[in-house]
Amino acid sequence: MKIDFQKLYKKKVAGKGTFNMLNGTVDFSPRPILQRLMIALSVMVAILALGTGILLLKQYQHYINDMTEIHIDEINSNYHVISDEQALGMATALQPIVANPAVKEALKERDSQRLLNDWRDVFARMKKENKITHFYFLDKNRVCLLRVHKPDKKGDIINRFTALKAEWQHKTVSGIEIGPLGTFTLRVVEPVFDKGELVGYVELGKEIEDILQTLHAKSGNEIAVVIRKEYLKRQAWEEGMKMLGRPADWNQLPDEAVIYTSSSHLYNVFGLMEEHHVQERLNGRDINHQIFNRGKEWRVSILPIQDVSGKEVGDMIIMNDISTERNEFFHFVLANALIGIVLTGLVIVFIFFLLRRTDRNIRMQQQNLHESEERFEQLNAHSRTFIWEVDATGLYTYVSNGVSIVLGYRPEELIGHKYFYDLHPHEGREAFKTAAFDTFKRHESFEHLQTPAVSSTGESVWLSTNAIAMVDSEGNLIGYRGSDTDVTRSKQAEEQIGVLAFSDQLTGLPNRRLLMDRLRQAIAGTSRSGSYGALLFIDLDNFKTLNDTLGHDTGDILLKEAARRISGCVREGDSVARFGGDEFVVILVGLSQIKTEAATAGETVGEKILTSLNSTYLLNGIGHRSSASIGVTLFQGDESSIDELMKQADLAMYKAKEAGRNGLSFFDPEMEFTLKERAKLEEDLRKGIDENQFLLYYQPQIMDECIVTGCEALIRWRHPQRGIVSPLEFIPVAEATGLILPLGQWILKSACDQLARWSDDPHTNRLMVAVNVSVRQFSQNDFVEQVLAIIETSGANPKRLKFELTESLLVHDFENVVEKMARLKAAGISFSLDDFGTGYSSLSYLKRLPLDQLKIDQSFVRDILIDTNDAILCRSTIALAESMGLRVIAEGVESAEQRNALAGMGCYAFQGYWFSRPLPIEEFETYVMTMSAKKEV
Repeated sequence: MKIDFQKLYKKKVAGKGTFNMLNGTVDFSPRPILQRLMIALSVMVAILALGTGILLLKQYQHYINDMTEIHIDEINSNYHVISDEQALGMATALQPIVANPAVKEALKERDSQRLLNDWRDVFARMKKENKITHFYFLDKNRVCLLRVHKPDKKGDIINRFTALKAEWQHKTVSGIEIGPLGTFTLRVVEPVFDKGELVGYVELGKEIEDILQTLHAKSGNEIAVVIRKEYLKRQAWEEGMKMLGRPADWNQLPDEAVIYTSSSHLYNVFGLMEEHHVQERLNGRDINHQIFNRGKEWRVSILPIQDVSGKEVGDMIIMNDISTERNEFFHFVLANALIGIVLTGLVIVFIFFLLRRTDRNIRMQQQNLHESEERFEQLNAHSRTFIWEVDATGLYTYVSNGVSIVLGYRPEELIGHKYFYDLHPHEGREAFKTAAFDTFKRHESFEHLQTPAVSSTGESVWLSTNAIAMVDSEGNLIGYRGSDTDVTRSKQAEEQIGVLAFSDQLTGLPNRRLLMDRLRQAIAGTSRSGSYGALLFIDLDNFKTLNDTLGHDTGDILLKEAARRISGCVREGDSVARFGGDEFVVILVGLSQIKTEAATAGETVGEKILTSLNSTYLLNGIGHRSSASIGVTLFQGDESSIDELMKQADLAMYKAKEAGRNGLSFFDPEMEFTLKERAKLEEDLRKGIDENQFLLYYQPQIMDECIVTGCEALIRWRHPQRGIVSPLEFIPVAEATGLILPLGQWILKSACDQLARWSDDPHTNRLMVAVNVSVRQFSQNDFVEQVLAIIETSGANPKRLKFELTESLLVHDFENVVEKMARLKAAGISFSLDDFGTGYSSLSYLKRLPLDQLKIDQSFVRDILIDTNDAILCRSTIALAESMGLRVIAEGVESAEQRNALAGMGCYAFQGYWFSRPLPIEEFETYVMTMSAKKEV
């Protein structure tokens, strides 16, 4: 064989020069690698410097933010401390006044002139020494007997929050409120008692300017206070500002009015805030920005101010000089930047010399690699094998000419452009890539590894790969070197043998052998997952008659069509196989872990198959109707062998045939009985709704010991054969089938009709009726309209109707739930949250719901006497309800001890068997009369 070495071995050495094997000369014209690397390094340094600058700027911003937060926290704390100290001082000043017998006598006699004579001089001293601006005497009904600071105005009722709170709590109350002249006033109200009897109130007040001046002096920050205009009257505010000698520009801010500034410079801040941050200040109220004013940099923050009732009525604007912190920070940055520049220069010099040495070594290795090219080419010039090399990333660095014969690619199309895994079919490529690189990590070799590849024309080719790892002297992976041989023909022959061994030739479905293997895998899968699987044995009815009358060719057409229809009824991952003759087997996997649900799923698929197989077949132009009998058995784990499962499904199938064919039967008698009972219960339930077989029982709801405040309407089923049926048995079926909707509507209508009848009886016209509403019922789009229509038709008083909702309702479209509740609430209907504490409740939900009552679940009440946790939960629920202004009722009270324990915690409404079981209407009305008589006694 003659090889043209002149053509074959004159190669480009990675685009860097020419290497001629004939004369052994090397002519390198290296590109400026070092120059490019240094440029890249310079760019990296520039990026690093830019990133460092950005980082330092961010750090500066964080530093300023942290300092500002500290200032704000200190000011906020000092504000409350100073307010509390001055309030305490005023309360102390009130003590001798409220203890004065003359004051008590004058308040009882409403002698305002006497009070004025006695305390006018005292007020003058307090005004001068303590800056007290308000001095009130009120009678016990909060009617102003005397304003010492304005004697000519009296007789009006004082409805300020401090006065009201003092009336409610009968103790000293203090706090900041907006005064009638639009200023902030610190007020202290002290009730006056004479021999335990409330005879009036004494109130002192002072403007908070003293507090703000102290705060300004203590913090060193400039401070201003503004009040929202919605709480002010312009004329009164302007009068108050004039009285205090302050500027009164009502139009200075659009929505707020200035009542105090520590410096006139702050008026410039208002302009800047208005110009740059109006929308943020109005919406967010968390303004924290830097501005420049008077040649300095200031940090301006806004702190919301609340009055004594907790309502946000204005803002405190704080202006902090941060010029010093900024200068210190930038001096620090400059010093460290100089040090960084010196260190960076040293590193760059070191890297330069290191890269220059590396560049020299790289060029020498390139020469050595190309010298081995001759040996590879000689091995593969005339075979369906090609030699290749890849680097550690899988990129082709060398491919022999044989690749054009095997895959149709030219070597230059692959070298430096494609990775070895790019030739793998797209499906399964990631898994192949992962497995290959796992081998790369271990530096292991490939031996006769058969994988598919895609040629340049898109054809599938099977390759047998042998390869070894290439490592350097230190053991580091450089890449892999190997060969690929075309084994497509042998692979196709192998696959054909597999098809013949495991597939049914007529239908293309898995045969019995492959079926057994898949059933074994399915059983193992249920052992791991804990879920049930199902085995369906299908036999075509009267198939032998078809074969005998129309011939086997026609029968084969029916079998192929049946196989197609059955395959279309199952999910991906399930298996359909032809067992033999006219028998098919279906394996369903991944069903529920609950046996009844798994059986329901298996039955659903079986019914779907029956429906599909019942459709008309077109056999050689002749229409034909067929049916099938299906046997079903469930499996979970390896409790039953494969043979036992096949027998069970086969027996169930024959049972279906005995029942008249064209049907489905379960092997498990108990499961089959359960399914039939459920279906029978559903059928009876529909009939019961149509024939009005239901009635309501009423369980009393008791206040204290004997006051019947209402009842809960509970449905019972008066079954014609079984008698009274508990809702625990039929409500779950009603929920699952949707029958809860007509059933719930009947309950609501019956309860409203009863309320209308009770409205004419003085013993029952004040009773509340609680009706349970299911999630599915409440979720109807027209639920509110249904309720209002029933109330209007029945004539019931909606204020006597209460809906009990479960916590599970809160996870279904919460905003829609709130909107519906609000509409029903507006109509007069009240709401109780049933089974509280067992589900999804959170304070964020509760505070938005228009609830009237929380119902403590009976699971907590049951063990309240023996389980500390249950007792804590009950106590917490009662406290939560009280704090939110909600009533609370406990259900499941079955003993006097439980009732007393709950009463001791503050719960006085009860429901349970200790008082009464649910009663028919006649017995309930008798019970109400009895308890009413007991109450009168």
